[in-house]
Amino acid sequence: MRAILFTLVALLAGPAFAQDAAPAGDIKNGEKHFLSDGCYQCHGIGGNGAAATGPKLSRTALPYDAFLNQLRKPASEMAPYEAAIVPDKVAADIYAYLKSLPASPAAKDLPLLMGMGVK
Repeated sequence: MRAILFTLVALLAGPAFAQDAAPAGDIKNGEKHFLSDGCYQCHGIGGNGAAATGPKLSRTALPYDAFLNQLRKPASEMAPYEAAIVPDKVAADIYAYLKSLPASPAAKDLPLLMGMGVK
């Protein structure tokens, strides 16, 4: 439910916060901070999220400003990450990392689900 609410709020707020382009980010540094700052604990190692913990962030369609706004002033149970904790440059790096992640495989291509009627 939180994931749906987050996505709905982000999509509705997205155009209000949209900008032409995200600041340049360092993908490697973003990956390091995604892991060391604990983002993976709710959003998963690959940013694929889970219904019970946090929404999928890999290949996010959120504009950077909406992403930053959610990071700073979460619309859900997520703890706020103020600039003193995650500086804007690090936030841009995390955003670049999330945008760089590969697409999630289709359910039919996951060995764990094969033979379980997934199409």
